[in-house]
Amino acid sequence: MSGSALTVGSLGIVTTGDQPRTIVSDVNFTLEPGSSVGLVGRSGAGKSSIGNALLGLLPRGLALAPESRITLGADDLRLIDPAAFRRVRGRRLAMVFQEPLTALDPAMRIGEQLGAVLRAHGIADREEAHERAVTMLSRVGIGDARVAVQRHPHEFSGGMRQRLLLAMALLLEPEVLIADEPTTSLDVTLQAQLLDLLDALRADMGTTLLLISHDLNVVAERCERVLLLEDGALTADGPAPAIIEEHRRSAAIRTATPIRGAVVRLPQSPTPAHPGAPIAELHDVSVHFLSRRGLRNRITGVVRAVDGVTLRIAPGECLGLVGESGCGKTTLARALMGLEPAISGTVHVAGTSLASLRGESLRRIRRTIQMIPQDAGASLTPERTVLELVREGLEVHDIAQGSESERRALTAIEEVGLDASFASRRPGALSTGERQRVAIARAIAVGPQLLICDEPVSSVDAETRERILALLDRLRRESGMAMLFISHDLSAVQRLASRLAVMYLGRVVERSDASDALTDPWMPYTQALRAAIPTGESTRTRPKVLVRGEFPSPLHPPAGCTFHPRCTHPARDAACQVSRPELAEVAPGRWVACPKVASSR
Repeated sequence: MSGSALTVGSLGIVTTGDQPRTIVSDVNFTLEPGSSVGLVGRSGAGKSSIGNALLGLLPRGLALAPESRITLGADDLRLIDPAAFRRVRGRRLAMVFQEPLTALDPAMRIGEQLGAVLRAHGIADREEAHERAVTMLSRVGIGDARVAVQRHPHEFSGGMRQRLLLAMALLLEPEVLIADEPTTSLDVTLQAQLLDLLDALRADMGTTLLLISHDLNVVAERCERVLLLEDGALTADGPAPAIIEEHRRSAAIRTATPIRGAVVRLPQSPTPAHPGAPIAELHDVSVHFLSRRGLRNRITGVVRAVDGVTLRIAPGECLGLVGESGCGKTTLARALMGLEPAISGTVHVAGTSLASLRGESLRRIRRTIQMIPQDAGASLTPERTVLELVREGLEVHDIAQGSESERRALTAIEEVGLDASFASRRPGALSTGERQRVAIARAIAVGPQLLICDEPVSSVDAETRERILALLDRLRRESGMAMLFISHDLSAVQRLASRLAVMYLGRVVERSDASDALTDPWMPYTQALRAAIPTGESTRTRPKVLVRGEFPSPLHPPAGCTFHPRCTHPARDAACQVSRPELAEVAPGRWVACPKVASSR
């Protein structure tokens, strides 16, 4: 038997159209049993295509070159029949896919999807499959797993959907696990916990890990060896520290030249009726969801996704919003867009209450406020070209029509660093990072007064990340556009945000009129978020500083201070389990929801 877990030889991927084009060429590497290898490269370099090719899951229009060889242990995967390949896929060779919303079946409950994996391999009957699904969901940090198995994918946050994919891939404890951006949508604390879980699985079971990631710090921490892919070709293969340092130097040289500005400026929305007034204002806003279960759709409780939040965003400023997956950040953004009704409180945009708007008046206000959604791939209509997707908003809002809308759309496409050739492509022909940039182009094309950025750089490589952050910062400064920047990437938040709010279980627990809440956090929760940021230092030498316990279920939150079961503050006492602290100003421009912190400062 071969001593290698996976061997790839002369791997090539080509298009199958009338004019074949090479996507990946002559890639060769070997994965040793139990090793952890990173695959890095710019967006569009071919990383995900290689992962899909190894599992025989290349999308329509792409095919392996005839000379390609893929050997799993002693088995040549190019020679086995489709039925045998299905038995290998999932049990011996598994993959965590990059876009959770498109990888999960929206019509099936989560328990059914995980159970189907086990039953397809004849491992468990329905009852046992259900129990193993519950156990695995608990292992990846999903609270109330017995309730979660009854829910559908759309009922989870983006970060929680990523956990579901991890649970599905780990169910059968495969020999080789290909993780394609497994922590893209995760907050820093859960990212560390799940990467620790992957490390433990590799140590306990001898599982080999191929980690595809644009996060160089994560790769440096978790991988012994790195493969560098550039324009479909493997250009480096060696120890992680040396390869990543060289990649950083090359990227720094390329990003020294920012995304070029467009010749034609993007359109601007009308200025607010009252100068100095906030563009957006939420006062004591709550958004709740009913939890249902069973064939009769019986109501089992209420999820307080947003619970009494008050925030203001002024013209030209960037409010950073951070917190763990499931804390309510995206729901708050959707309430600000008028996509989720608030059961209490008020939402004002440009001085107008959203509760009073319907139909055409609501459509007009949405020119004022645009959103870059978290799942860019799922937000783009697959049948439309990039040009059609971007010009749609211009025409719907009657900003430009015909050739003028095309010209302005091309301007927005170039603003995000894509050349004109992308205009005729469709989302399926783009990498995840390229789809993310298309979503940004579509949002900025109409010139909004407020841009909501929900994880705008979570799916892009380090070089593209720097360019997009520079672009967003320039657009804000030049146009006076306000921005709500939601991200698990705390360094990106710190770079762009002029003010900061931290959410936990639907409530704001720390707020600052400056960005110093990340450099000098007061709340123990914010301190834990900062400590969990990957630094690139090996986890074998860097101490782990994480909040204790799991993120609690929003369906059954703890009594008193909802953070108290995980809190490490030395003054924590029994009173924390009884009284729920309100957000209070404890210093000029600094609010915290913890009397212990206030008294110790």
